[in-house]
Amino acid sequence: MRRAATTLAMVLALTSCSADTTLDLAEQWQDRAVVLVFFESWCELCARQQPDITALSEQYRDTVLFVGVGHESSSEDATAFMREHDIDYPIGIDPTGEVWRRYRVDEPPLVALISRGGRLVRGWPGGTTELGQQIRQFLVA
Repeated sequence: MRRAATTLAMVLALTSCSADTTLDLAEQWQDRAVVLVFFESWCELCARQQPDITALSEQYRDTVLFVGVGHESSSEDATAFMREHDIDYPIGIDPTGEVWRRYRVDEPPLVALISRGGRLVRGWPGGTTELGQQIRQFLVA
């Protein structure tokens, strides 16, 4: 899912796991960059990569919004995943799979960088170990 920085990210709304609300990301990325973390609570690779993602979300909390996007996981399982991995960024569920289809997520994990203003910068199927470097290069440079 590698795309040029001129591609407009897809507008999406997710049902939040932590509140009975919908998270409108288009509104969020007008003000700051966004990292979408596509995951499932049962995904072992997601669990292995999560400590680094959580650390980066804390390091860049004032400039980059991290958002977890589950699909097959229940809200309860996604919330348990949040607790187990000390995630303090919002996580939402895409119950219809529409967001996953739009971002061409075949299986988790997938990480997507979206610049301020809503441009899709880059995506990594299978996640990435280079996320911190990519955030510094593309989002907060």
